[in-house]
Amino acid sequence: MKRTTVSISLLVLALVVTNAWWAYRLLDAGVSYTYQGVSLEENQQALSQALAIIKVLGANKASREQVVEAAQKSWPSTEPFEKDGYFWVGRLGLRFNETGNLVEAVSGY
Repeated sequence: MKRTTVSISLLVLALVVTNAWWAYRLLDAGVSYTYQGVSLEENQQALSQALAIIKVLGANKASREQVVEAAQKSWPSTEPFEKDGYFWVGRLGLRFNETGNLVEAVSGY
């Protein structure tokens, strides 16, 4: 009887440990997929804004206001702000020279 009790206890312990491992893996996969979705949305936003800016710049010599307006129209999620020399519109940081021409665009902040 003692031998069967030990065997059953070990099997129950193994079952609990493997179930905990699978639960951890499932939770980890869920968190990873959530981060992946957020990253995908941010990249879609940056791409959409970049393409809108390219259209404006290709049509004519666009002013600062036209570039910012195009970027904001393509993905109107946040209010633009200025930080560290860049004018951030969504996921794109736009740097303009003194005359208002676009000099550089970077992604993310």
